[in-house]
Amino acid sequence: MSQPRLSHDPLWPRAGAFAPLDTENGADMTIVGVPTWRTSLSATNAGVTPEAVREALKRYSTHFVASDGSERQTVLTDELTIADAGDVDEPDLDEALAARYLSQIAEFSGLVLAIGGDNALTVPVALGVAGEKVNTAGIITLDAHHDLREGRSNGSPIRRLIEEHGFDPSRIVQIGIADFANSAPYRDYAERKGITVIHRDELHERSMADVMADALKIAGSAGGPIHVDLDVDVCDRSVVPACPASIPGGLSAYELRQAARIAARHRQVRSIDIAEVDAEADAADGRTVRLAALLVLEAAAGMTER
Repeated sequence: MSQPRLSHDPLWPRAGAFAPLDTENGADMTIVGVPTWRTSLSATNAGVTPEAVREALKRYSTHFVASDGSERQTVLTDELTIADAGDVDEPDLDEALAARYLSQIAEFSGLVLAIGGDNALTVPVALGVAGEKVNTAGIITLDAHHDLREGRSNGSPIRRLIEEHGFDPSRIVQIGIADFANSAPYRDYAERKGITVIHRDELHERSMADVMADALKIAGSAGGPIHVDLDVDVCDRSVVPACPASIPGGLSAYELRQAARIAARHRQVRSIDIAEVDAEADAADGRTVRLAALLVLEAAAGMTER
């Protein structure tokens, strides 16, 4: 079925349709699709999601109100330059090549915004953007799951970044870890390694702004680049039906949007990924994909406040 035609109003500019990355002039933020799906523990077609998010962006305007209450007219060219580098080709089949490509994008971008794909994309994105600064890099995940499984899958990126690529677990913070979505052995692993875990329950008592401030301080304590993984299944399942592993009782859409903007505002955050959305499994109203598109715009809004 064809998509309904969107209205046109010159006084209501739409988001989306960003220009290709210009390596001569660079960009403040570069969007890139990283369509991982082949090693997923759950049946998924997450590889089709980057294009679905690009289409959903067109449903939104570019106007927002900054955190200090001042209105910004747009997140586009008069505020910052946003580029689109297209999609990485088959990142599951050659992860090292994907990481090198992302490293090249990072050379010309203040922030790399990677749209997945399942959570396997976190490895090439974090690794590629950190580059030679892995020893000082930090990671923040917003995720219901620890992602500390053995082997290679969308359930193992954090373990792999520690054990295979040398990321320091003392600079890894996991926000939103949920009951009945993990196991004691993986929780024990996190504790042994010194990973900071902020349980879902803590977010009933603390604001997202407070939690993110602490997380950014820990992840950035060595002065290196920070990667932020926005695993959308951290949200309540009613909000994100297109996330195979989402559960009832997760974060609200607003909380995840708030985290995205706060992260992008921080100058050490060099990369953000949006993971675990299967566009083909979404509700009829497209609520999950539309949330993923809003995370892109929240990151852009954060960039204007750096």
